[in-house]
Amino acid sequence: MKSLRCWQRISLQITVPIVVIALIILGALSYYLIKAQQEEAYQRAELELRSMVVVAQGSMNRIFAINRFDALAELLSEIHVHPQVRHAAVLDSDGKFMAFYNANIVDPSIAAFIQDVPEQTIQNASRSGVTQITYHPEHKHFVAIVPVLTGPDLEVELKRNLLLISYAHDNTWYKPSSIAMNELVVFLTILFMLGILLWVGLQVVIVRPVTQLVRKLDRFAKRDKIELLPGHRYNELNLLDEALVNAAQAREQYEQRLNKLSSAVEQSSDSIVITNLDAQIEYVNQAFTDITGFSAEEVVGKNPKILASGNTPASTYEAMWSALSQGKIWQGELYNRRKDGSEYREWATISPLRDEHGNITHYLASKQNITEKRAAEAQLNYLAYYDVLTGLPNRAKCLELLSQFMQQRLPRKFGAVVLFDLDGLQRINDVRGFEFGDKVLLAISERLASTVKHQADAVLGNLGGDLFGLLLPANSEREHMLAHSKVMVQEVLDEISRELMISDESLTITASAGMVMYPEYKDTPEAIIRHAETAVHQAKESGGNQLVVYNPAYSYQLEQRFEIERELREALTLNQLELYVQPQQHANGEVVGLEVLCRWHHPERGIVPPGVFIEIAEKSDLIVELGDWILSEAIKLLNKLPAHLTLAVNISPRQFRKYDFVFKIERMLLRSGVEPHRLILEVTENLFVEDFEDIALKMKTLKQSGVQFSIDDFGTGYSSLGYLNQLPLDELKIDKSFVDGIGDHHKEKLVETVISMGRHLELRVVAEGVEAEHQVQYLQEQSADIICQGYYFAKPLPAIEFIERLK
Repeated sequence: MKSLRCWQRISLQITVPIVVIALIILGALSYYLIKAQQEEAYQRAELELRSMVVVAQGSMNRIFAINRFDALAELLSEIHVHPQVRHAAVLDSDGKFMAFYNANIVDPSIAAFIQDVPEQTIQNASRSGVTQITYHPEHKHFVAIVPVLTGPDLEVELKRNLLLISYAHDNTWYKPSSIAMNELVVFLTILFMLGILLWVGLQVVIVRPVTQLVRKLDRFAKRDKIELLPGHRYNELNLLDEALVNAAQAREQYEQRLNKLSSAVEQSSDSIVITNLDAQIEYVNQAFTDITGFSAEEVVGKNPKILASGNTPASTYEAMWSALSQGKIWQGELYNRRKDGSEYREWATISPLRDEHGNITHYLASKQNITEKRAAEAQLNYLAYYDVLTGLPNRAKCLELLSQFMQQRLPRKFGAVVLFDLDGLQRINDVRGFEFGDKVLLAISERLASTVKHQADAVLGNLGGDLFGLLLPANSEREHMLAHSKVMVQEVLDEISRELMISDESLTITASAGMVMYPEYKDTPEAIIRHAETAVHQAKESGGNQLVVYNPAYSYQLEQRFEIERELREALTLNQLELYVQPQQHANGEVVGLEVLCRWHHPERGIVPPGVFIEIAEKSDLIVELGDWILSEAIKLLNKLPAHLTLAVNISPRQFRKYDFVFKIERMLLRSGVEPHRLILEVTENLFVEDFEDIALKMKTLKQSGVQFSIDDFGTGYSSLGYLNQLPLDELKIDKSFVDGIGDHHKEKLVETVISMGRHLELRVVAEGVEAEHQVQYLQEQSADIICQGYYFAKPLPAIEFIERLK
């Protein structure tokens, strides 16, 4: 901070003027006081002289009235007693001395005094008889001319004798010698001490705080941190200090906000450009440089049109300037060019900047580089409407094109939609992997494209995975379109079934086709595709590698299946299901066990056969929920049956493969208290097709708990004698189809083979579907231990009814 010279310091600049002003005021007061004292002394002297001459005039008149002239000298001596009286004399009417007080001895100057009095003045005073008192400053005295009587006869007196008195009075300014120096010295000392105290007080109260404020202002200018002055002063300096601190804090907050804003603008990924009203660039941020390649020095002062590529529509610029001229914000897309000549696209927002009066001073443009975004949008648009692998139109695009075909259709003209679903691709993916499967899809798509390329305006698409679609526009009559489409589809199926070479590996794959004629059913594009999918499903159900033309009955069957599945889920919660049992017994009628069956009491359909709803449940996880319910109810039932009876329960492969299947069985048995060996779980051979090791481990775990296992419908499914020795089996069940063959010599051999296998493997053998006496006799001849189950002995009946019969 800059130092000040002594005369530049505020303490002296305040103290000296105050002292000078005090002295001036003191001098003025002294002047007027002295002047007032002089006037008062003048008036007092004049009054005293008048009083004196009045008394002297009276005494003189009496002296002249009685002719006592000898008393004049005495009277004059009395007048001379007064210290201010210098001269006193009596003159006659002609101005001649009549008497005086020892004039020649006491005051020789009296003659000169008399001569100085104008003769005319003396004569006038003698005639007028009026006392005259005048002040003569040059002689510093009053001169009193007092008329007195000349004798005892008053009426004849025209002239009078005169009494002259000079009264000393100095009316000039005080002289230094007349001033009381001691008092003056004391006063000036007090004044000096007061000045010192004033200076010290100013130093403490004003100078030091002001100096600190100056230092704080210097720190404020350098942006250093400042705090309030120590102590609290109830004056303007305290307010100034607080205002300065508040200003520093406000500036710091403002600068922080400004720095944040500046950082945000400078570090923004958007290009920021500020132009003046003449369309000259004044500021650009770093993002502008990064995006355009132009430095700030290259563009400041230039017009933003240096970025124009020429591909932005003129209407865009017209809309922009129309909005800005009205003081509005404009947004739009611009096609610009970088410094290197490459084009890019920006989404610009241009806003007017206004001053405190609302006048537009600048324009702020915030521009986002959307080149990659537009490319991504184009890619997303492609992905939304085209299959990534094959590049063919996907389901959404096919629906859109089909809608266009339907709108462009002429009256009485029909078109066709054909779907191709590859047979067995999932198996190929499982064996060779999805990469190999994708190569298969690409090869098939190429074959499809080459086969249908001669079809005018036909569209080949991929509706997802291995489902391909062929859309044929409605340009022929129905019968002609149907016949033509069938021939074409057969050509496609033949082409697909030709041998393929994928990664040096030869394979053959077929496809199932479903076709729908439109607008035969007056459906929407979505419904037409759905109908075609239904037809494909029917083709697969019929063995695949064939074409099925859609029939509404197919949709009805699917709807029925859907309704049955939905209602079956409700049946589980509404207690519409009931357990039935069918006895298992020897040929002599001895009951050794029961098989659990499930019946569905539908409130509208009545009794729904298991062959209807079990098959539908098997195709979803609903069979697991249904199986858990049957198991739970079966174990409860087993607890009510005699101890010598067993209970067989059919288990779905899907249910058995669940990770917690073993845990559920063991928990149910533990809670019920039933002996585990009384529970027989019936499984089919299809269970062992996949993950044999896991199935075997689960069976062995449950076997250790005591649960028995039976192979249901033995010999009709996945037949492998190898698993019989590896699994903890207790029972073989002869399928009803084999039992129905009893009486036919060739078919009986199958029954004999199963019974022989059971005997050699030490397994129980149960024959199900026994309905005739000759079947019972034959079975009994083969083995006395064989167990029979069928209508010959008893039909299935409700479990509750069976328990009542036992009672």
